[in-house]
Amino acid sequence: MVMESRNTIIDKVAQYLHWLTIPKQEFGNMPVCPFLDKELKQDLLYIDIWYPTNNTFMDIMESFLLSGKNSALIICPNTHTIDYSEVSRKTIQTQITDLLRKNPHTDYLKSLVISPYEPWSLAGVETRSGSPYFLINVSPAEQFGKTHKDLLKTKYFQNYTDEDKRKMNVKK
Repeated sequence: MVMESRNTIIDKVAQYLHWLTIPKQEFGNMPVCPFLDKELKQDLLYIDIWYPTNNTFMDIMESFLLSGKNSALIICPNTHTIDYSEVSRKTIQTQITDLLRKNPHTDYLKSLVISPYEPWSLAGVETRSGSPYFLINVSPAEQFGKTHKDLLKTKYFQNYTDEDKRKMNVKK
C-alpha cells in the first residue's frame, strides 16, 4: 500500500469540501453542507489525519481542543492495518460519540461520520461517495441541533423523499 503525503490527503479533502459548499438545486439552491463555507472562510475547522497506530482518537481531540477551532474534521486514510471500507459508519459514529461523552473535556461534542463506502443519498444526490476518505466530523452537539433547526426554516429539505426525511429526522 502506497501512503500518500499529508499535502495530497489534505488537497483531496479540500476538493471534496469545496464540492459540499456549492449550491445545488436538489437542496433548495443551498449547498449540501450550508454552514461549511463560513467555517472554512473563518478558519474555524480543525483538520487532521488520524493513523490509529500512531495515536489515539483522544490525542487528536486534545489537539483539536488546544487549537481553539469550532469543529474538527478527522481524515481516516486506509493503512496496512485498517481498511475503512470494512468499518461500519454507524457503529464507529456511536462508539466515538460515546467516547467523547465519557470525557468531561469533550462530553459536549458529537460525531458525524462520512463514509464514501456506504451508499448515502439525499434528494437524489450521492453526498458522501465523493469523499476521498472516511471522515469523522466532531462538533458541539448543540451546534448540530441549531444548524438542523435553522435549515428547517429554509427550502433545504423541499426535494427530500419521505425516506430522506426519516434519515435526517425531518418531520413530514
